[in-house]
Amino acid sequence: MNGFAAADSSQSQDRIYWGYKRFFRRTTLETSDYLKDDCLIMNCTVGVVRTHLEGPKQYSISVPPSDMGWGFKELLESETGCDIDFQVGDETFRSHKLILAARSPVFRAQFFGLVGDPNMDKVVVKDVDPLIFKAMLLFIYTDKLPDAHEITGSTSMCTSTNMVQHLLALSDLYNLDRLKLLCESKLCEELSAENVATTLALAEQHQCMQLKAICLKFAANPANLGGFLFPPLCLN
Repeated sequence: MNGFAAADSSQSQDRIYWGYKRFFRRTTLETSDYLKDDCLIMNCTVGVVRTHLEGPKQYSISVPPSDMGWGFKELLESETGCDIDFQVGDETFRSHKLILAARSPVFRAQFFGLVGDPNMDKVVVKDVDPLIFKAMLLFIYTDKLPDAHEITGSTSMCTSTNMVQHLLALSDLYNLDRLKLLCESKLCEELSAENVATTLALAEQHQCMQLKAICLKFAANPANLGGFLFPPLCLN
């Protein structure tokens, strides 16, 4: 090398090269002062890049978010291609067996299992509020927790909590694990002195361990004692 100087750059025929202009020959190195007792000591400076910055991309194509949920919801509401009716109280809900079976192992067994009936065209659902069943269907088709106002027409926090509590129980019945977690998360957000007791009982009944722990922690907080002694009136 050209001694041990810093790297240099040179340009030849419009091409740039980084490096050293010339290197030591072995015979030159052996007779130089750099080699002593057959040992060569080299000094190196190492640089570490801690961050990596990318410049703005010259070209890009924006991709909109998925509208699959909207499309499936439209399919449900228009009743296009429906092949199964659910009689829930005084309400009838039309749906698609394949979509239900894809989302819930309970529906899959009911329609296509060993004891299921693929020709079934009507199911009577007992002891379930029609609005709660509607909310479950909306989740199955959209993968989102339905808004309480969309289902009940009410903006009351008590109405929202009550709906989500019942929806959690129904999600457990149909093995809709994601819906169950969404309900737990929503109940955690809406936890208050007036609903912590019912939420705790629900969490215990349906093995919602995270929600149960949060309820117990909330109840043990002395700051919430006043709410337990004088809970506000909850009107739906």
